[in-house]
Amino acid sequence: MSGDGNQMETFDSLFLSIAQHHPQGASQLLDTFVNFLGRKTDFFIGGQEGAWQSLVMSTFKKYEKISRDAHEAELKLKKEKEAVKKAASAKKQEAEVVKPAEIKELTDAEAEQLQAELNAKKGGSEAAPAKAEEGKGNDEEEEDEAEKGKLKPNGGNGCDLEKYKWTQTLQDVE
Repeated sequence: MSGDGNQMETFDSLFLSIAQHHPQGASQLLDTFVNFLGRKTDFFIGGQEGAWQSLVMSTFKKYEKISRDAHEAELKLKKEKEAVKKAASAKKQEAEVVKPAEIKELTDAEAEQLQAELNAKKGGSEAAPAKAEEGKGNDEEEEDEAEKGKLKPNGGNGCDLEKYKWTQTLQDVE
């Protein structure tokens, strides 16, 4: 009585529908199913005496093991995710800890060298924004050329002409 996993899942919606009609839970559902087997099949009387008991127990034990293994795998995965999350959180907190400023005395030669490096960095960073501003100007000129000859919208996203004025709302657009 074993079935393919995909074949078994085809009955999920049917069994779920039946289970929803049993507010007392699994015990009531099992009671209904066993009652059905007794009334409509030869499940209890068709085989050797006690055969149905061994069949039921072996089936229940099989799916109990599958269910427990799946549950343990879920718990293990959940714990691993939590451990990774905690490690990431600890690493983030460790990175956020600010080291106290250290005071280090420099010789005159070291001070001059450091000042020269800072001036070089400062000079290089000032040149970069100037280039970026030049690039912005070109984009605006291109937009202006594309906008030539077009009317600008009014405050109501419409247009104001000499003899006609209109606006539109989102409801009008839809």
